[in-house]
Amino acid sequence: MKKKLIFISSYNYDSLLFDKFDLQNFIDSTKIDTELWKLDFKNNDIINKNNNVYYKSKLQESKLKKEIKIIKNYIDLIKLIKTTNNNCFIFDFDFIMRNPFFSLITKLNGARLIFHGLAQFPIVEIKTGDLKNKLKSIKIKDLFYFFFKFLKFLYKKIVFYLFSVKLDIFFYNGTFEKKNSNKISKKSIGLFTRDYDRYLKENNNNSSRLVKEDYILFIDMGYPIPYDNYFSEEKPVTSAEEYNNAMLKLLNSVQKYFQKKIVVALHPRSNKTSFNNFESYKGQTDHLVKHSYFVVAHDSLSLQFVALWNKPCLLLYNNDMINRLTKKKEINWFIEKMNLQSLNIDKFDNDEIKSKIDFINMNLKKNYYEKFINEFIIDHHVKKQTTSNSMPELIIEEICKYQ
Repeated sequence: MKKKLIFISSYNYDSLLFDKFDLQNFIDSTKIDTELWKLDFKNNDIINKNNNVYYKSKLQESKLKKEIKIIKNYIDLIKLIKTTNNNCFIFDFDFIMRNPFFSLITKLNGARLIFHGLAQFPIVEIKTGDLKNKLKSIKIKDLFYFFFKFLKFLYKKIVFYLFSVKLDIFFYNGTFEKKNSNKISKKSIGLFTRDYDRYLKENNNNSSRLVKEDYILFIDMGYPIPYDNYFSEEKPVTSAEEYNNAMLKLLNSVQKYFQKKIVVALHPRSNKTSFNNFESYKGQTDHLVKHSYFVVAHDSLSLQFVALWNKPCLLLYNNDMINRLTKKKEINWFIEKMNLQSLNIDKFDNDEIKSKIDFINMNLKKNYYEKFINEFIIDHHVKKQTTSNSMPELIIEEICKYQ
């Protein structure tokens, strides 16, 4: 009997979700059957269904030819789980199946739980000292919200740690995940991040360059309101006018220093056709990093391409970002793990830019990037094996032979 792979998501099955997880390759496979389950009730109180981003996302999902099983409440979810058996493999983007209650029902029906993360980093660790400092700076009106989020986070951590069942297959991306894989899974298999999959394809891409001359690349994250903020309780990490003015000043200064044009890799969800009138492209980040002369970026997951192609890079932040505890830790994580120089776009001068860039060009050390790749993208052992197959093909292969 053919194995069945079930994807579960609370987000719309739009082009971004399809691209992130390469869903079409799973659907097109003749080796397995695929089902798409949509948790239509989850985060209903958060998502503003009248906003333009959600409307476009929903419209893309409505045009999808593949049938989607809409789940309107937890009862519907339980009923669907009860239709599964040991030929079914559940790939849950939302981790809802890691909930002890749902994972127990799944196991009783025989279905298998699998997971592969796009990139399970940056790793943010909140320490006692961080909480004390945060409490000192937090406004009274935000105090209750802060404590509520903290208690909710703590509750989930404790419950999941004590009662969650193990995944049947966990596909790990690097040595960091490999060390923890046996704790959360029965079988751990070395794989690689989605961006590494793109890197392999781009390396084999012999088409001509989009930008013929040398250029400095800025990797946009969609600030001041990144895509994820449209589907989140979190306030935007920064404000529009101050951020745009500071970025324009920074990019003009970098352009003047290098005497090379600025090119922008737009966030895939950006509504803009260009960033501050600089030459801009969407959906081409891997290609643009590959051919860039120098990269400036925020704490984007696309920094993987910087490491993979060994590009000099300056990491950017502003006052708003470092005033938010988790964002500050994410920024510092990339700085430390990739040995990056950083710059506050709210307070810099041309001499500082020159000093930072000169330091980067003189001290770019490939070994830091190699260590980062091995630890978080693909470990050396897996890299030595064949990576000629795509990520979906490798996952499908493991599902088909799983007993």
